[in-house]
Amino acid sequence: MDRTWINSDSRHTKAYLQSVNNFLAFAFKNSAVGSKILCPCRKCVNSFWREASDVREHLICDGFLEGYTIWNLHGEPTPSVNHGNFDDAELMEDCNEDDDISGMLRDLAAGLDDRGDFEDNSSILEPCVELLAIQKLVDENSKELYPNCKKYTQLRFLVRLLHLKLLGGWTDRSFNLLLDLLNDALPEGSSLPRNFHEAKKLVKSIGIGYISIHACENDCILYWKDNSDLNTCPKCKVSRWKSVRKSLDGRHTYKVPRKVLRYFPIKKCLQRLFLSSKTASLTRWHDEGRRKDGLLRHPADSPLWQDFNDKNQEFAADSRNIRLAFATDGFNPFRSMNISYSVWPGICIPYNFPPSMCMKQSNFILSLLIPSRYGPGSDMDVYYQPLVYDLLDMFENGVRTYDASKGEYFQLRAAVLWTITDFPGLGYASGCVTAGVVACPDCHSSTCSIQLGNGSKTCYMGHRRFLHANHPFRFDVDKFGGTEIRSAPTPLTGDEILDCTKDLNTIFGKDPSGKKPTSKKRKEGEPLVIFKRRSIWFILPYWKDLMLRHNFDFMHIGKNVSESLVKTFLGTASKSKDNLNSRLDIQALGIRTDLHPVEVEGQLYLPPAPYSMSPDERKLFCQVLKGVKFPDGYAADIRHNIHVNERKIFGLKSHESHIILQHLLPLAVRKILPEIVSAANK
Repeated sequence: MDRTWINSDSRHTKAYLQSVNNFLAFAFKNSAVGSKILCPCRKCVNSFWREASDVREHLICDGFLEGYTIWNLHGEPTPSVNHGNFDDAELMEDCNEDDDISGMLRDLAAGLDDRGDFEDNSSILEPCVELLAIQKLVDENSKELYPNCKKYTQLRFLVRLLHLKLLGGWTDRSFNLLLDLLNDALPEGSSLPRNFHEAKKLVKSIGIGYISIHACENDCILYWKDNSDLNTCPKCKVSRWKSVRKSLDGRHTYKVPRKVLRYFPIKKCLQRLFLSSKTASLTRWHDEGRRKDGLLRHPADSPLWQDFNDKNQEFAADSRNIRLAFATDGFNPFRSMNISYSVWPGICIPYNFPPSMCMKQSNFILSLLIPSRYGPGSDMDVYYQPLVYDLLDMFENGVRTYDASKGEYFQLRAAVLWTITDFPGLGYASGCVTAGVVACPDCHSSTCSIQLGNGSKTCYMGHRRFLHANHPFRFDVDKFGGTEIRSAPTPLTGDEILDCTKDLNTIFGKDPSGKKPTSKKRKEGEPLVIFKRRSIWFILPYWKDLMLRHNFDFMHIGKNVSESLVKTFLGTASKSKDNLNSRLDIQALGIRTDLHPVEVEGQLYLPPAPYSMSPDERKLFCQVLKGVKFPDGYAADIRHNIHVNERKIFGLKSHESHIILQHLLPLAVRKILPEIVSAANK
């Protein structure tokens, strides 16, 4: 069928209108859900369900989606691919079921077959393990749920059950009880799994799995590549194994490693995005479906995205290539502060998708799972190695991938645009210093820092340099101790960072005795230490040219800021930032004379600050926050976290802290605090 009309700009000719009518007749016959189909116009890009009249109007006004010549989203079968020894009729079997399990298995088999197209079709090849598992699923999909059942196959019914388990949050035990009931109720001849373990084993081939890589207990090395056969760490001399024991007959030896890194291969994870025709088409959304009007709605609208495309034109030529962000942070999996243990997940986030999908949990790709009793800290690069080297290969060479939306193979490439961490995590990811005299990564050697004598903390007073030249804060001597006429410092470029770190000799690992290294005090005249090591991310050839290499987790930082403000307003002991030491430091700096401590009868008295509240005002503040009701899904119920009589707020999560900081705090203090404070919160 001739489909050159799809790319035609003459959309008001009789030939174009007749072709649109033919498409609508074909699509509604083969893929309609009710009275709607996916609209293939250039704006909807097969992402929205429309009525026939709306689709026709869109195709005439906006045009047909370029490149969509195989209408696989509208009922047209995808061209066959090489499946080794499998019978094509089995994998391409037509199926009228709503879930299209056969189509899913067909695309899955095509994506797993990365051996290439063979000139000799009679070649007999051994299929890979994954394809054999898919063949087993195909067999299960051909079996009736019970004799003469026409609606469900065994596989389709089992997939539906597992999906309900996920949506409903069922426990494994409740799922086992349901399977017992179904096996008892269904007619003879049904063969559902007996328990959740058997059900999971059956569909396990659809998953990806992970690679276990042993690591040195002290984070010195990974037992990987050249070190894979070692039994002892070459640096700290600690054994690789926690225990080694033999079986009773002495034939087998069982070894338990001290530490294991779980790596989820990023290549397979990204290839799976293209096994669903719907997801595969959405990987091109940033280029084909994004509204390009200059407004910032998506990372693709940022100058960094365009700058990356300009510097890597071969990569940008195929819009299916994946742009990623890499995020990591540590947490205690046991939810108990009494147990000293942390896990650091490394998560890759694909940015090709629309904003509605980008930051959804289902779109996050877990790539690393780093266990550690105290956290890897500055040895984080040791655990990044498998991921970074795979990303390097994907950027330079790519990996052969099957695109289910177009029914073709292509070389998939990927690039990480930036990392996302909190401020301490920035030091782990970038190798820069995040504490002390030069803690600001943007100001580097131009950081303005003061060591407070009473609070024993480092204070950074040069922030006014980032304001515009005529901002009144630049000339406020009373609050800041002087005028500020300097301009903002320029961050280091990638080439400058490489030059700063070229002579650094990095040795990873911790002291086997568990002692923390003592920080040496810098002597007068010694150069400032800005970087402790060269980050492993600089292995990627494009990393030094990125406009922005590291981002902060705003929700994490916002939670800390929100808690500090609320605790200071409520005067919470040991949590408030307004205390005797801070007042003495203000006095030593010679600023804010109204807050200086006053000695009364041999004791220091702290004058009330503009943000200070009386006990009744603190109670009213808590009552206002406790009385707020949110729309469904907007925020969690925070009433249980607010104790009015004790005037305490605790246990808030990041999203609730963000809501308080951005929306509730200005309302709560408007009638309580002076306008000079409440107006600043608007």
